[in-house]
Amino acid sequence: MVGKDLATRILERGLEAASLRQRILAHNVANVATPGFKRSRVEFEDQLAVALAEGQDPDAVVPRVEVDKDSEGRPDGNNVDIELEMTRMAENQIFYAALTRELSNQFERLRMAINDGRR
Repeated sequence: MVGKDLATRILERGLEAASLRQRILAHNVANVATPGFKRSRVEFEDQLAVALAEGQDPDAVVPRVEVDKDSEGRPDGNNVDIELEMTRMAENQIFYAALTRELSNQFERLRMAINDGRR
């Protein structure tokens, strides 16, 4: 990607993953009463950490949606724990807000550099 530094690219990938995670969590919550429904989760941060440690391009890391078939659920086969899903949604919202704030800070630093330190 021309014109984007590594930090900005990482932040963008994180925002994409957090957005996907929020949609998946909302889908889990919406199906809390659906018999046989299995919750899904988004895997991203560990993959990104490995890629960065190995010097790989963060743009190659794609968030992966996985269905949780291993955890025990209720007698109707549904494994969504509404309290846990709501907690994960709140955590993800905080994560998304932190990434957004950091990306905004990145752009502010660029603006200051372009304007010779003036706002």
